[in-house]
Amino acid sequence: MSQASAAAREDITFEKGYEELKSIVARLNDEDVSVHEMFEGFRRGKGLEQALRGYLTEREGELTEIEQGNNLPEFNVVAPSGRSGKRRAKEIELGDEEFLEQQTLVADEPNLGSIEGEIPF
Repeated sequence: MSQASAAAREDITFEKGYEELKSIVARLNDEDVSVHEMFEGFRRGKGLEQALRGYLTEREGELTEIEQGNNLPEFNVVAPSGRSGKRRAKEIELGDEEFLEQQTLVADEPNLGSIEGEIPF
């Protein structure tokens, strides 16, 4: 690889770059590596290392932003569409307030409607 081709930007996935870097390191540890191959491997390896570290640093910044609640997708949580006729009949029979109170009591019982423990975040 010449210095001109060393300056050309190449697209590579993190995984592929990491695998290539490991193979370069393994090859540079071989006893039969020529000086020319050693320099070219070292040049490519350092370029890969720099790119991979930069990628991880960038992702780490994005992760920090996500953990702080920045740049997240927005959601509008709505009731399920089309209530069942049986549930709607119970709402009408009890009245909205009593029905909601009954639903709250069910949700407060352990493992019956509480989603707090089910969300992994």
